[in-house]
Formats: sequence, structure tokens, C-alpha cells
Amino acid sequence: MRKLACLFLVAGLWSCAEPEPIVLTSDHYHSSVDKLTEIMVHDIFSPPVASRVYAYPNIAAYETMASRNDKYRSLAGQLNGLSALPSLPNEGVNYPLAALMAHMELGKKLIFSEDRMLTYRDSLYGVWKDQNQAEFEASLNYAMGVVGHISQWMDRDNYNETRTMPKFTVDTDSPDRWQPTPPSYMDGIEPHWNKIRPMVLAAPDQFKPTPHPEFSLEEDTPFHKELMEVYEVSQEITSKGDESEEIAIAQFWDCNPYVSVTRGHLMFATKKITPGAHWIGITKIAARKNGEDFDGTVFAYTKTSIGIFDAFISCWDEKYRSNLIR
Repeated sequence: MRKLACLFLVAGLWSCAEPEPIVLTSDHYHSSVDKLTEIMVHDIFSPPVASRVYAYPNIAAYETMASRNDKYRSLAGQLNGLSALPSLPNEGVNYPLAALMAHMELGKKLIFSEDRMLTYRDSLYGVWKDQNQAEFEASLNYAMGVVGHISQWMDRDNYNETRTMPKFTVDTDSPDRWQPTPPSYMDGIEPHWNKIRPMVLAAPDQFKPTPHPEFSLEEDTPFHKELMEVYEVSQEITSKGDESEEIAIAQFWDCNPYVSVTRGHLMFATKKITPGAHWIGITKIAARKNGEDFDGTVFAYTKTSIGIFDAFISCWDEKYRSNLIR
């Protein structure tokens, strides 16, 4: 009887013990970013839109993290139109956990295949909830407050308005203008992307590039010289075969997210990452090589995705101003 009483006492003490805090590493954040990339490849996002899908979830995670880490300044007042987070209940909040939750919750809103992110998210939520329910719920509540705030700011970036704007009109009478190319003859992508609100740029044309040489097919003109340089380099590379270093470099930087391939009467599409995703992947490599902790990893992704976001606005502004043949 005495042994049984001791057994119950030990069991009671064990059940009353404080649950262990949920501990996250930078790998948890890398995995969430990787999942977003994987889903975007599946959903086939254009490069400019993909830059938006990366930026806002990272910013939500960063603002969550920075709200308790004095090493990092809030982006409120630094990014166009972003105000400070509202006062949110923070008792018992695990801030790395809340930051990761904010990334997944906002990322889910920006993709088409939400079910894929839900499956990934729920697999983690189940583990965390069992591990420490109070900390899980407090962190999720905080994360959703951040997501709501960032979502309101995001919804004012003119993206929704550009969905209703007309398609790009092709100028078929001018030989120097861009034309859709076979086999897909795809429309011009996002012709109104320069109307998206930038993050830090004052205007899309703040860093307007030097104009290209005047179009000319006459020999010895600057445009023709550049044209022939591209042609001759491509011929030289092709003659070396598929094993050449130049081909390997070109394949490494091949980031066209949707390519139509024709084999006889068969046409199919290949899916790959976008150019922005390429730099996000490089950020992962750099963060790991540098041994960044969770907060440093969030900072690296956020800073990179902000740069990518504004770069696409600036690039697309020039793309449709130049409107130059490929």
C-alpha cells in the first residue's frame, strides 16, 4: 500500500512539473522559407509576384522578432507606409516561435495551394501544442496580431488594383519592340508592376539605368556590336558542348519559372525557381556558413527579400519603358 501511495505521489509531481519551453533553431526558419519556395514552384508564380510572396512573410517574422530584440530596429518608419505594431498581449510569448508562426500564416495567404502550407504548418503546430500548450497559444495569438497588422499594410501596396489593369499591348509595327516568342507566345508579364508601392525606393525610376544604344541593324553601330557580341559568345559556348564551364554557369542561373518545351508533337512545361528564389537560396547558404542564430537568419532573409522586392519594381519600370526586342 505504501509503495502504491509513493507511486501516485511521483506521478502527481511529474504531472505538475512545468512544461519545457519550445526551442527553435535557424533550421526551423530555413525550412519554412524552403516550403514557401516549394509551393511557389508548384503554383508557378511569376518572378515579380514571387518577390512579393517572399517579402511580406519575412517582414512579419522580422517585426515579431525585433519587438523583443534590441539589436534589431523595427522597420516601421523605414519601409514606405509601415507603422509600428499595435500593443499586443505578450505574456508567455515565445518570440522565435511567434516569428515562425507569423511567417507561415502570412505566407499561407499569399499562395494558391494553401493546403500544402496548412499540412506543413499543422504538423508543427501539433508538436508544439503538445510540448507546451500555454506557450503555443500565447505565441500564436501574438503572431496573428502581427499578421493582421502587416496584412493591412500589404493590402495597400496596389497589388489588387493592378490585377484589373489591361494587358500589355504589343507593338507589331516596330522592329525594335518586344514581341511574344514561340512556342508559348506568352503575354508580357506584369506590365503595371511599377505601380506597386516600393519598400524603400522613393519612386520606381529613382535609379533609372543608362539607356540602351539606339536600335540599329547597321554594322558598326553600338547596338549591332552588342547584338553580335551576344551571338558570337553563344556560338562559342555551344561549340564547346554541354560540359563546358560556361554552360554550367548558365544552367546554374537559369531561373525561368515556366518554360514550354516542344518534342515533336508533344509540348510540356518545366517548372523551376524564380530569380528571386535563387537569391533567397543563396541567403540560406550564407546564413548557414556565417553560423547565424534564429534572429540573425530572419534578419538576413528579410533584408534580402526587401532588396529583391524593390529591385523587381525598378527593373520592371525600365523593362516596359525600354520595351526592347530580345
